[in-house]
Amino acid sequence: DGIAFPFPGYLANIVRQLARNWSPRRTSAVLVAEVRFLIHRDGSVADIEVVRPSGDRLYDLDAAGAVESVGAARGFGRLPAGWQDDVLVVYFTFDYALRPQ
Repeated sequence: DGIAFPFPGYLANIVRQLARNWSPRRTSAVLVAEVRFLIHRDGSVADIEVVRPSGDRLYDLDAAGAVESVGAARGFGRLPAGWQDDVLVVYFTFDYALRPQ
């Protein structure tokens, strides 16, 4: 739960980009990690942090690494012009059991 972000296409791109860049070295249906990060107006990413670790350090590093990889390529894109804030705080859950096939 958080502030409503009324740009579903942008949110779908976040999910798509992270799914494309996430290749966990350890795989298990029980592994879940939550990563928090900021997307700035220009599309840059900062303050990547694992806020709910999975219990497997490699899995957590791979989750944070996916965010870092997309951010380095500016894959999320600029924040939508209609978004009033200069930053979007994102909490993203990496759940191996729910990964796209």
